Amino acid sequence: MIKLLTLLLGLLFIGATQVQAIDAQPSPAADLPIEVTAQQLEALQQLGQAIFTGEVVAKQGDITIYCDRMVVFTKAGQRQVDRLEAFGGVRVVQLDRIATAAKAIYRQQLGTLVLTGDAKIHQGANEVAGDEITLFLLENRSIVKSGDSGRVRAVIFPEQLRENP
Repeated sequence: MIKLLTLLLGLLFIGATQVQAIDAQPSPAADLPIEVTAQQLEALQQLGQAIFTGEVVAKQGDITIYCDRMVVFTKAGQRQVDRLEAFGGVRVVQLDRIATAAKAIYRQQLGTLVLTGDAKIHQGANEVAGDEITLFLLENRSIVKSGDSGRVRAVIFPEQLRENP
């Protein structure tokens, strides 16, 4: 579950004239334990769901996910995570990389992470924003979409400007 988020945050969009994804490498943190804290946990075993609510914080290694509510769905009859849905004030932090949105859905089998609702990814001064950001983690590509509310926006600072202020 958190391994995906390591890949998400490793896919920061940096380039001189276009937005590009950096090669994603599995994090050494993927084998570390995952600690989830919340005000409440409801386990719905028959439905294969675990619902964490109230100031949810999920940590693994150097990655932290903050949200109001997180639902973990497992595959029927298995303990393997099928998808993870985070709602309300979603913020994913790894070092100097931050992704924010109103909602995030990770589908493990498809290798996709979809951020919706004022979705943004930041690293330092660089930012990519849109109504929906879809990261195709296995393909090392992304799509940023705008809706009726506006246009896609990217602010990218060339390397030489950051090195020589």
